Amino acid sequence: MKSLERLLHSKLAPLRQKRREFFNIKPEDAYTALTSIFDNQEEIKQIDKADVVEIPGTTTKKKTRGKRNYREIDSEYAELLHDFAHLLDVKGRPFGQLNKPFFGISDGHEGVQWNLAVYPDTDSIQLGVNLEGKKYDDWPISTFILSEIESTKIWDVRSSLANTGQVYIRFCRDAWQVTARPTIEESHLGGREFSFAELTPDIWSRILGEALACLDEERKYRGRKKQWVTLENIPKNGEHKRLMDVSPHLTIWAPVSRGVDVTGNIEERIEELTPVYQWVEHACY
Repeated sequence: MKSLERLLHSKLAPLRQKRREFFNIKPEDAYTALTSIFDNQEEIKQIDKADVVEIPGTTTKKKTRGKRNYREIDSEYAELLHDFAHLLDVKGRPFGQLNKPFFGISDGHEGVQWNLAVYPDTDSIQLGVNLEGKKYDDWPISTFILSEIESTKIWDVRSSLANTGQVYIRFCRDAWQVTARPTIEESHLGGREFSFAELTPDIWSRILGEALACLDEERKYRGRKKQWVTLENIPKNGEHKRLMDVSPHLTIWAPVSRGVDVTGNIEERIEELTPVYQWVEHACY
């Protein structure tokens, strides 16, 4: 059993939920993965179904019709996450859960990251460059913002993009409750996300100013700032507004098509966003 568990964990690593012994995969796709393990090794033998004795009183749970069950993930999503990790040659770090608005996988690096996010409600997939408002190595988000304010490079990056209308920049305000980040109404800095095509110097300057205001100037912007925020989900005690730690969170993304050539599609998006990744990384360090 230990050998089988090790092999299965290795194969499904990109689909594992963070810090949990759960995987974002349908039972039938898990069975396919398990079968492929049997087919590629000789240490573990598979028992024929006819030799299995059914335990009286057990039942098979029927599939729920109607609303989609987000505790499941179809094989195409599984292929996307696996291809992402394979193309970047990383183990990958899953984030989110299927019963949340989104889930996905990042390259696991501390600081600037590649990530792939899936939004089941809208059936959309986004490949992006991500930089969170965390300490990492001396608060790279702070260095990035201050660097752009002092000497703006975003327009050079925009000129390198083939389709500025299909690459989006989302600068958000994260509110922190211990390690959790509740959804707040003041999330989008600048009011919303923008495509590179519609971004202007005034909009970018305003977003950078709001992002910097989410960091503590008394610590030279190397720390979170306390701000009043409005919780989207009203808690039981009715405390709708709270004074919470906040930090800025940058994501620049492009849509991934669920076409036939999944691997090629992800590879194209990575190539398209590589100048963006290099710009953010260079501005941080």
